[in-house]
Amino acid sequence: MKIKYKFLALTACLMLAGCSSNNNKSAVNSAEDLSALPATAVYSNARTLNNFDDYVQFLKRKAAGQGVSSATLTTQNNIRYIDSAVRLDQKQAGNAARRQGLPPLPPNPNGVTNYLTKHLTQAKVDKAEDNYYDVQVPLQKASSAFGVQKEFILALWGMESSFGYYQGDYDVLSVLATLAFDGRRETLFSKEFINAMKMLDAGHLNRSKMLGSWAGAMGQTQFMPSSYLNYAADGDKDGTKDIWSNEYDVFASIANYLHTVGWDDTLPWGIEVSLTTPLPLSLAGTEKEKARSLNDWQAQGVLPKNMFDADKLKALSNADLWLVRPDKEVGRTFLVSNNYRTILDWNRSNYYALSVGMFADRIKQTLGF
Repeated sequence: MKIKYKFLALTACLMLAGCSSNNNKSAVNSAEDLSALPATAVYSNARTLNNFDDYVQFLKRKAAGQGVSSATLTTQNNIRYIDSAVRLDQKQAGNAARRQGLPPLPPNPNGVTNYLTKHLTQAKVDKAEDNYYDVQVPLQKASSAFGVQKEFILALWGMESSFGYYQGDYDVLSVLATLAFDGRRETLFSKEFINAMKMLDAGHLNRSKMLGSWAGAMGQTQFMPSSYLNYAADGDKDGTKDIWSNEYDVFASIANYLHTVGWDDTLPWGIEVSLTTPLPLSLAGTEKEKARSLNDWQAQGVLPKNMFDADKLKALSNADLWLVRPDKEVGRTFLVSNNYRTILDWNRSNYYALSVGMFADRIKQTLGF
């Protein structure tokens, strides 16, 4: 019996010690320094792993300086260093760094074609068709509400997350803090960390649902937190903006993004053209001052490559148009509208913008919009 009582006493002591430990931990968390720091504050300690938690607190203090409540900041714990995010970011940086100091690569005459072959497959078009029949109602609602053609919403949905299939399962706060701490693009990722905290502070979602890619892009739209705050929309008016699992909100958010940055639903994205006479490369580009009318471009020998583009040409006849030559003098050439420029606002790659435009064309043709 004495042994039994001693065991119970020991157990009670251990439980009390555990409670004491938890209380101390809570006290530490409640005493966390969350005094506001200005946006210009710079972290001066060494970027070693033992300072990561200290750096997270530094970011929280900068978030406090931008109005995030202490209640939100104190409850967002378990922000971890994600080594795989750093490795993937370094791989991306390494591909560019290997070119530094080397002569520029010669233009690839097949650059656009190779990209489209890889990223715009018949299988992807078929998948767009299959998905369309399941999402017609939310898709039509978003298209009508924001004035964006259905095929473009579908194309961006397919390109960004393979129609919602690939969203990423990284904890967004952790990867953003990790990549900010790593330092290569600290300004970008620290800003996105603070915006993620603003999302949580506004009650847009629970932390457990805030999952995304290794770089912090979230949901079926692959929005970074700043894009979420600027463009996410409540498509079904249920009081939330759920870009992870609600197609009404997903499509409304895509359409709202395009609408906000200048989309015009009376315009196609553009057409492929041929040059009947050589033109200076300096005429190409999407800078505002390089816009010309269709008549002006045709007068310089810029002609549609596909004579079946008559409907597109009619729609583009009174619009500002830009000449785009992604592979410089040796590759394919396009005349594009301001809608193409709005796709570039989403992703600054000409290859990407062309793939979205052509994907939308093929969806429209397949589904008979």
